[in-house]
Amino acid sequence: MAKRRDEIRRMTIEEFLLWDDGTDTRYELDRGVPVAMNPPLVPHARIATNLGTVLERKLADRRPCRVLTGAGVVVSRTDPSFYIPDLVVTCEEPREAPYVEEPRLVVEILSPSTERLDKTVKVPAYGRLPTVREIWLVSAARRWVLVWRKVEDSWIAHLPYEGDASFPSPVLGGEVRLDELYDLSGL
Repeated sequence: MAKRRDEIRRMTIEEFLLWDDGTDTRYELDRGVPVAMNPPLVPHARIATNLGTVLERKLADRRPCRVLTGAGVVVSRTDPSFYIPDLVVTCEEPREAPYVEEPRLVVEILSPSTERLDKTVKVPAYGRLPTVREIWLVSAARRWVLVWRKVEDSWIAHLPYEGDASFPSPVLGGEVRLDELYDLSGL
């Protein structure tokens, strides 16, 4: 029988980074509790591939800025949370580390099993990081992207972009087309 969340021993981020459950399962740390990550469905994986390609192309002349997949982000040390967004853009110098210290753009691809956590817990957590300028929530079920953008000291959510729309990204310095993000995804 599975343990309830309040029955599980909480970990610090340092403990989590050293922890190994003996399987190949990937985990995030959500408020001190390890949470297993399901393997992505094919549309999710294709969208992630497309996003990586689009982001890298837009950052090509802005080194050391680059896109990372599967990179961890420490969002809180006081209530230990270590999330692994689908993609992160950073402009920090490359280094050997278990997480990105200065994310600028964070992308979460929404899946039915993660959508609630992504919207209600992760977006506010990413928004508290001082270097994050944009947060994208990208649907894996339909052509839909919600963009959060930091303007001065406030976060503004833009109406969702749908269908064949495009949207500006100050972090990338240009427009992003949904047709590129959803190419060959079946959506």
